[in-house]
Amino acid sequence: MGLGGDDVAAAAAPSEASGLARVGADAPAATASAPATQTEAAPPPPDEPVAPYIEAALNRKKIPFWAASVLALLPLWALVYGLTLDKPTAREAGPLAQGAITYSTCAACHGGTGGGGVGPALNGGAVLKTFPKAADQLYWVLEGTAGFKGLGIPTYGATNKPVGGVGNMPGWQALTAKELIGVIRHEREVLSGEKFDPKVYDEIQAMIDEKFPDKSAEFKAAIAEWKLLPADA
Repeated sequence: MGLGGDDVAAAAAPSEASGLARVGADAPAATASAPATQTEAAPPPPDEPVAPYIEAALNRKKIPFWAASVLALLPLWALVYGLTLDKPTAREAGPLAQGAITYSTCAACHGGTGGGGVGPALNGGAVLKTFPKAADQLYWVLEGTAGFKGLGIPTYGATNKPVGGVGNMPGWQALTAKELIGVIRHEREVLSGEKFDPKVYDEIQAMIDEKFPDKSAEFKAAIAEWKLLPADA
C-alpha cells in the first residue's frame, strides 16, 4: 500500500526468528538444570537374634579390677601359707602296727590271717597253746629249725612239736628288736586274742640277756620306748 508494510514485516521476521532461536537454545539448559529423580534407600536388614547365653554373658556384671588382681595372687598366697606351716612330727608305728607290717613276710607260710599252710596255724589260740610264754616263742623265731637242730634241741614249744616236723622255720635274727617284738605281739594278740600283759616285756628281755647278749641293748631300748605307748598302739 506504499506504507512500508513489506519493510516492517521483513524487519519483524528476523526479530521473531531470532527470538525463537534463543528460546530453542535455552531449552536444553533448562532441561539439564531440572533435578534428577532420587532412588529411595533400602531399609536396613533386621538385627540377628542373640543367643540367650551370649546375652547373659554380655549383661553379666564384670569382675572389678581389684578383685581380678586378688584372684591372680591367690596361688602365691597359698604357697606362702603352706611354707609357714609347721611340719607334723613324724610318728613311729607302735608294736601292733609294726607287727602287722612284719607279719606280711610270715603270711606266705602261716596264712594272711594265721590259718596255716606250709607252716602251722597261729590263729584261734593255736600259737598260745604251743607257746604259753611269749619269750619262748621269740626264742624259736630267732633260732628257727636250723638253730634248734644246731643246739641239739629236738622239739619246740610246750606241746613238744618235733623240729622240722611241719616245714622248716627260718631263723629271723636279721630282724630288728622292734620288728621281732611287734610280730610276736601281733600273732598272740591280734591272731589269737591274747590280752596284753606288760610283764611280757620283762620275760623277753630276760631271755634276750641270756641267749642273745649281743642284742640286749637294742631290745632294752625298744622295750623302754614301747612301754610308754598304749597297749593297743
